[in-house]
Amino acid sequence: MEIAMITKLSMGQPLKEKPVTLNQLTLLDVIANGTAIRLFRETLVSFDRSSSTRYVMSVRRHHRNGWMAKQIIWPEDKLEQALIEANKTVQQEVQRVSTLLIA
Repeated sequence: MEIAMITKLSMGQPLKEKPVTLNQLTLLDVIANGTAIRLFRETLVSFDRSSSTRYVMSVRRHHRNGWMAKQIIWPEDKLEQALIEANKTVQQEVQRVSTLLIA
């Protein structure tokens, strides 16, 4: 059996529309030791699902020859969980910097 990448849509298969970002509100923005941690609320709009809100945590860190990025997405009703995770990530970054300074 030959395995190949899917390169085109099947006949009659509709193209999915990408949602458009309508609104973005930054809730937390921390920069520590070259690492940027950002938590924001995002409202997306598409014709399929009307509008939806989600929380996104974006972490960007300088890594060897470039940037490493990570995004975690929560649904609208998980704000507390998003804040706890963002707080934990910030604490880990501060602890990592402190450990490097002590060593």
